[in-house]
Amino acid sequence: MFTFVSGGLRSGKSDYALRRASELGPPPWLYVALEVEGDDELKARLARHRRDQDAIWRVKDAPANLEDAFDAALVEGHGAMVLDRFSQWVSSRLASVPADDDRLVIAQVQRLADRLYHCAIPVVLVTTEVGLGFLPALVPDRRLVNVVGIANQILAERAESVVFMVSGVAQRLR
Repeated sequence: MFTFVSGGLRSGKSDYALRRASELGPPPWLYVALEVEGDDELKARLARHRRDQDAIWRVKDAPANLEDAFDAALVEGHGAMVLDRFSQWVSSRLASVPADDDRLVIAQVQRLADRLYHCAIPVVLVTTEVGLGFLPALVPDRRLVNVVGIANQILAERAESVVFMVSGVAQRLR
């Protein structure tokens, strides 16, 4: 079972995901995101949740192969997981493959959707909604918008619930 959370930048997606994960299973909870190490703002937000909700969060950097984040040894003993910064992960994957091989990244997302669907613990996946703005003029930016848009559609279609965040307000779509 997984929950798909999307919205614009600073819309409250991550805070919502942290609250939702704490409702889905008992502590400790697992927080996985790209480039967590060195992100003091993120660590302060997690500390605030720890203090406010007496929560126990274990923090891990997302692996290059995101499917590895769902290995039994990693998720065992956790009540739920937040997988944050998904669109950043897509961006890093796009940087590692030639422009004409975007289908490789999409194939990874499809495998990831299967792993999410069958994960032993509830997962809340957080991504940025890229479909509300204008189409960028620069090809690399357009490529990112296209692939993240397709990836978000794949994940939303497989998710048990879909939430769209607007100004800190959760709009449940499914």
